[in-house]
Amino acid sequence: MKRHSLILLLLLSSMAFSQQSKKVTICWDVSLSMQDRDTFREFYFLDAYFQTAKQAEVTLLTFSDKVLSKDSFTISNGNWEALKQKLSGLSYDGATSFQNLGNYAGEGEVLLFTDGYQNAGTGSPQFKGELFIINGKKEFDRASLNLLAIVNNGNLVNLPERSDLDNQNTRGKSYSGVVYEGTTGVQNALVYIKGNVDEKAYTDEGGSFSINGVVGDTLVISNKGKVSEFPLDENRNLNFSLSDGRVQLEEVILEGEKIEVPENYEVTTGFGKENPDKIGYAVQSITEDDISAVSTSGNRAIQGKFSGVQLGQNDDLSQVTMRPSNSILGNNYGLIVIDGVPIERSNSFTGKIASTDFIDPQNIAEVTVLKGLSATNRFGSMGANGVLLITTKTSQVAGGTADKPDLARLKNNVYDEKIKVNNKTLVTPYLKELKNGKTLKEAYDIYLKQRESYKDVPEYLLDVFEFFYDSSPEIAKRILSNILEKKDPSYEALRGMFLKCSEKENYELALLAAHKKLDLFPNKIQSYLDMALAERNSGNYQEALNMLNGMITGKINPKVNFNKAEKVIGTEIRNLINLKRNQLDFSEVDSNYHNNLTYNARVVLDWNNPDAEFVVQFVNPQKRFFNWGHTEVSDRNRILDELRHGFSNEQFEIVGAETKGDWLLNVTYLGNRSSAKKTPTFLKCRVQYNFGRSNQSEEEFLVRLHEVEEVYELAKFSVN
Repeated sequence: MKRHSLILLLLLSSMAFSQQSKKVTICWDVSLSMQDRDTFREFYFLDAYFQTAKQAEVTLLTFSDKVLSKDSFTISNGNWEALKQKLSGLSYDGATSFQNLGNYAGEGEVLLFTDGYQNAGTGSPQFKGELFIINGKKEFDRASLNLLAIVNNGNLVNLPERSDLDNQNTRGKSYSGVVYEGTTGVQNALVYIKGNVDEKAYTDEGGSFSINGVVGDTLVISNKGKVSEFPLDENRNLNFSLSDGRVQLEEVILEGEKIEVPENYEVTTGFGKENPDKIGYAVQSITEDDISAVSTSGNRAIQGKFSGVQLGQNDDLSQVTMRPSNSILGNNYGLIVIDGVPIERSNSFTGKIASTDFIDPQNIAEVTVLKGLSATNRFGSMGANGVLLITTKTSQVAGGTADKPDLARLKNNVYDEKIKVNNKTLVTPYLKELKNGKTLKEAYDIYLKQRESYKDVPEYLLDVFEFFYDSSPEIAKRILSNILEKKDPSYEALRGMFLKCSEKENYELALLAAHKKLDLFPNKIQSYLDMALAERNSGNYQEALNMLNGMITGKINPKVNFNKAEKVIGTEIRNLINLKRNQLDFSEVDSNYHNNLTYNARVVLDWNNPDAEFVVQFVNPQKRFFNWGHTEVSDRNRILDELRHGFSNEQFEIVGAETKGDWLLNVTYLGNRSSAKKTPTFLKCRVQYNFGRSNQSEEEFLVRLHEVEEVYELAKFSVN
């Protein structure tokens, strides 16, 4: 007997005796990260275990973010088939926490199968019985498992490091799958299971092979440096043919989708309208529909609308440049042509600035950018740096000239109550599928099946969380916690999770999202601010104050410039000290932040996607309104600061007797600045009533913005 096999046998013998019935608790991790576990090794371990503990009373606990199920099994004469079938049919979902496991496990031996990654609350529970931690994955949290073993005076069995399990004589069957046999026609080709390099074989002289597999695995065949992959199904016998090293299964032809251009489609050029197929170069254009109704100058109308087009100092249109510049010492500014007539040009060499104040943005019908000599040869050397063609409405003889209605249908700053608000229910392919479930269980089963297909859709888990929340907050929470299980979750997904959990008052999960975001994105202001707010909402007031003060002093991370968010951070410090003064040590806080300000209400807007453009309309009790825009047109520098420093919120103070009454907030969604970016946008409104007073209270509203140019009702509230 090999030495490693003897070690395993002695270990198992010390854990069980065949002559007596044992009490055994198996804790089986069914979090999302465990769905690619090595069940072969784990089942091999259990098979050997029950060969020594032939009589056993087994309690099976499945857990992810919490203990999910508890089942009992009787093992007789080493037969654990019923338990094996149960383990083979489990679904995997949710984040991971060991908390409360010790309360459910019995006094007998405890077999804990997990990779050790906790992200839904950390803890090292104490077990009553002898603990054996079994890891079957190559990637695992060794430090966490070692700590858990030390706390319980237990044992850590790391299966991937056990060479006794690699003996091919012991791998004659796959406990959770089948033995696959195939013929390739080529000898010495390498055949292995993707993700499990231990399970491999070489084809014999006749090109045949036999390999253990699991339904759903991927079979990889490598020959002469060329690799082909095949998903495994229930079919045990697979036939392939290899030609010149490449596996030939069937001919597959992939064709890109052809975009048909209407025959009458035309673009503006220096010579008028032309078909794009004839001109041979790219043209960028916008129309009056792309120009915001709040634009007060030609600069505002054009700012941020074209790639590679930059305005000059103070965003001056007369100093427009179009990359790449064709001049080193000469005039770098582009030419502006209005209704076919070139206007005076500013000069970057002499410093002379020409005026463009006379351009009325509401009279612009179309703007076109032409770049390169081939596109601007009508204007000769004047067009070498690019041409900005502006066509006015007054110059158009035909075609629609009606002004675009205001985004919120406002007249003379008086709110029009007939505004059409988008109240349509969000519809997506995956939500349609979920609605086919007649019961909660059916809908959840559909989710488990569809999840893999939508794993790369950034908003999927956030939308599905909302779908299940009313029926089962517990299931919804587990689904949303899968964001924490992802190896590299995006900032937008984590902040969306934080905003949703805060709005639902699930402060425990919000705190976990904030922790994860701070770990992954320590260079963003918002990561620290959200962490502080999460600590405050969880009742950890001193931790919240210390973090907020660390942001003001810069000590929490000297590499991050928190000055851009001082207004919001300072307000949070003052308010926290004012409300929890007797529970806090604020001796380290600057005295300027010791006294609070009071408002009738404070409104804080938060959004998860810094790239989103939207306009929020505030309607006061007198039915007068004002707009605040998060757009390139309204405040380009702010958006650049957001992206540079990583913050995405704004606060508004409601003060004065005239502010008492009913308020309405509408939001118009304008899409993402980068058209290629598909990140969804969640916008949250937090209203703090009687701000700074002893009777201060809060209410939160959240909307998912998904249809461009649509108006959504963000919040309705009353200030008393």
